[in-house]
Amino acid sequence: MLAQMEAQCERRPMSTALTTLERFAAKQAGPHEVMRALASHPGYFVPIGFAPTLGRSEFDRIVMLSTQGGPPAGELYVFTDEACLDLVSAQPMGSFVTPVSGIELFCALPTNQPLKLKVNPGGTLEHFWFVSAEAISLARLWGRAIRLETLLANPALSKDGLHAALRTFEAFTILVHPNDAVATAQGLGGYQNPAMVFTSPDSFERVLAQAPAMRVEHLGAKALFELLPRAGVDGIVFNPLGPGPRAFFPLSLGVSVLQLA
Repeated sequence: MLAQMEAQCERRPMSTALTTLERFAAKQAGPHEVMRALASHPGYFVPIGFAPTLGRSEFDRIVMLSTQGGPPAGELYVFTDEACLDLVSAQPMGSFVTPVSGIELFCALPTNQPLKLKVNPGGTLEHFWFVSAEAISLARLWGRAIRLETLLANPALSKDGLHAALRTFEAFTILVHPNDAVATAQGLGGYQNPAMVFTSPDSFERVLAQAPAMRVEHLGAKALFELLPRAGVDGIVFNPLGPGPRAFFPLSLGVSVLQLA
């Protein structure tokens, strides 16, 4: 029976999260790529004790590994799939709920208490990822970035949701020329001189690699959308070279976002 279950697991296609972790272990992917894949993963198994932090109480499944126990204090264990969870099934790990999206999980990470995040502990090293307590705020920011990018990819789906996500996002990035002019993508998206705005480190690094003389500036929403009308630009292009979704907006987007304050 066990051999049959293992064969089924082997035939099951691996998630992008697992394949990216494998590529990282083989030095074929960088940490930004891993964090993007983990924050985008749709189906984590999360300890039931962490469920209230997610802001909901109903889940498709509860998997009980033991009637007592759980991850060590100050550590959050999550698993990308049931095969990885099964590897710790003999340990007193308590119960897990699923599915929990990476956006939910990463956005819910607390920043007011020390916490270590371990992805797929107890399994193979190539499928394991560790976030120290000092880096939890960065992991949370990745969750917020992926949530915003999901809305940017389909702005018609939730206009109000997009504006709210833009208003509360605290880590936009722009590139600035040595003469202090905001870097633009001339002629892109039907605009003559749209400002380039980035939602993630991997997105701005792609452009910066082609223009290393520019400097990086990180801005909150209020500072960004108050700056752009004074910057001599006629539009906004988010993530012009990816991997975050490329999206075009008029400058009036900033007015709509700031009105939510």
